[in-house]
Amino acid sequence: MPIECPRCLQMNADSSLSCDCGHDLTTIVRRRLTQRPDAPKTRPVGNHALEKPLTYWQFSIGVAIVGLLLMTGEGLRLKLDLGSRATSRLIVDSMLIGLTDLAGALAVGALAWMIVWVALSYDEGRFRPCPKRTTLGATISAALLIFLGRLTPPDVIGHYFVQGLLFLAVGIPAYLAGSRHWLGKW
Repeated sequence: MPIECPRCLQMNADSSLSCDCGHDLTTIVRRRLTQRPDAPKTRPVGNHALEKPLTYWQFSIGVAIVGLLLMTGEGLRLKLDLGSRATSRLIVDSMLIGLTDLAGALAVGALAWMIVWVALSYDEGRFRPCPKRTTLGATISAALLIFLGRLTPPDVIGHYFVQGLLFLAVGIPAYLAGSRHWLGKW
């Protein structure tokens, strides 16, 4: 099984004791030789709170908080715009608009969930995101963008949309080029 150099991330043959960059791989080779194949795999030392997968309960609480924040924000926005309306109508309208925004944000979260599962099936080694955590993060981001989109004039939204697409068009290839060594080793 090939050995990944911790310094330059280059894959080396398991018989090599040093990497092309000069890093000594003998400790990794020794660890692999002394580890029993039937022994349970241990997790690396680090921050385990970030490595634990998100539970369904935590995910549901996060989505409920996002929904309540959307409904409250819409209620405040409607109260400022339509202050002469009856309070019961404002509450119902803010709930319906907030739930509609939440449904749109959850659709974006579901898309992120699908992308994570495709990435997990493609590259099982280094990229191990939690699908529920990624979905919740995408849902929160989408809810924020949807709510800010309601407050912003349409011409400014178009400008921000094009600017965001430009950032993604530069950022995604740059990330992939760096992580996949498309430009060679630096």
